[in-house]
Amino acid sequence: MKNLTTLAVSAVLTICLFCTVQGSTAFAAAQFSDIYSSDELTAELTYLTDAGVIEGYSDGSFKPLNLINRAEFTKMVVAGVLGKKPSASEFSNCFQDVLNDWYAPYICYAKEEGWVEGYSGGVFEPEYEITKAEAVKITAEAYEWERLDTIDQSYFLDNQDESAWYIDYLLSAEERVLFDKLNVYLSPNELISRRWMAEFLYRAMNYGAGTPVEVRIVTYDNMEYQKQSYEDMLRTGIQPAYAPSSDFPANSQSGWSYGCYAFAVKSLLEFKYGMNLNISEVQDRIGWDGSFLWNETEAGNFAREYDIDLLFGYYAPAEYFFKKLSAGEPIILYIPYYIGSENVGHQVVAYSFDNDGVWISDSLQGGINREIPYTDVFVNGANYTLNVTELRRVKSGGEYKMQGY
Repeated sequence: MKNLTTLAVSAVLTICLFCTVQGSTAFAAAQFSDIYSSDELTAELTYLTDAGVIEGYSDGSFKPLNLINRAEFTKMVVAGVLGKKPSASEFSNCFQDVLNDWYAPYICYAKEEGWVEGYSGGVFEPEYEITKAEAVKITAEAYEWERLDTIDQSYFLDNQDESAWYIDYLLSAEERVLFDKLNVYLSPNELISRRWMAEFLYRAMNYGAGTPVEVRIVTYDNMEYQKQSYEDMLRTGIQPAYAPSSDFPANSQSGWSYGCYAFAVKSLLEFKYGMNLNISEVQDRIGWDGSFLWNETEAGNFAREYDIDLLFGYYAPAEYFFKKLSAGEPIILYIPYYIGSENVGHQVVAYSFDNDGVWISDSLQGGINREIPYTDVFVNGANYTLNVTELRRVKSGGEYKMQGY
C-alpha cells in the first residue's frame, strides 16, 4: 500500500445498442429514475429532451454511463440536433454494412454531406462504440465549424500531434469552449458515454444558438489551487452527481493484503463500464507480483492490455476533486490507513460527498461503502489530495499518463 503508483483493469464491455430507444417514451429530465436530483446533467437533459435530441428508456431511466455507438450518435446529430428527416427510400445502401437498417437514412445522409467516412473495405461499423474524436468530427462537420485561430496550441497534451486526423476538429471545439479543463489530458480515443454525449451536444447546440454555457475549469497556474480549500468549495454549493446512497460496487480485497489499488480499479471500472476484472488474470498479463502498487511499466502494460487511458497524478487540488465528482466522474484516491502507529496508506474510490465528508467504495471489511471525514482526503490541513487516478475506456491500446497539478 505504501509508495503507490498506478494500476488497472480488464473485462467485458456491456454495449448499449440503442441510445435513442425505438418506441420509448420521452421523459422530462427530472423524471429519469437514475439521475440524482443534484446532478448538473438534469438541466442539460431537460434541454435535450425538449429539443427532441434524446429520449429515455422505457423503464424511465437515462443510463448515463452506457456507451454510444456510431449509428446512434449520427442519428442524434442528423435528426435531433439539425432536425433533418432523410427519406429511407433515398438514403440507403451507402456502405456494405449500412443497407436498409433503421439507421441507414441518417448515416447515408451524413455520408452524402461529407460528415462521416467508412473504414477500409467499404464498411461503416455502425455498432462500434464511437470515440470522442469521431463524435466531435461529426458535430463540427454538421455545424460547419471553421478554425477560429484563437489558440495556437491545445491546452491538452494529447491533442498536439499535427499529423493526427482529428487535431483540427478538437481544436475547433476547444476554441468554442466546449470541453471541461479539469486536467491536461483529453483522451481523443475515449469511448463516450451518454453522459458525455449529453453535455457535449448541449454545449454545442447552445453555442450554435449564440448562448455559450459554462464548462468546468480548474486553474493550476502559479499554485493558485492551493488557495482553494474543501471548505471553500463546499461554500459554493457544489453538489455531487451521485447520491451517497448510490449502489456503488465495493469489491473485497480479501486474500490480497496489498491489493487495495487493484480492487479500487476493479470497482471503478465495474461501475463505469460494466467490466468484470479478474485480478489474478491482470497480475499475469501485466507482470505484477501482487505486492503493493504497480510501477510505471506495469501500469503501462495494463493500459495497453485493457484499452484504458490510466491518468495518475499527485497533489490534485480541492477544486479538481469536487468538480470531478460533480461531473459524475468517481476517482481513486489515497487516504491514510494505520496499522498501529504506522500509516501504510490505502486506496479507495471516491464517488460522492456531503457536508460531513466523502463517500467511498472501500475494499476492506469485505468491501463496503462508507463515509470518511474530509480530513482523511485533505490530510494535515492541505488543500489538495495526495494522489488520484482516473480511468477512461479507449478504442484500442490505452496509455499510462502521469499528469501534473
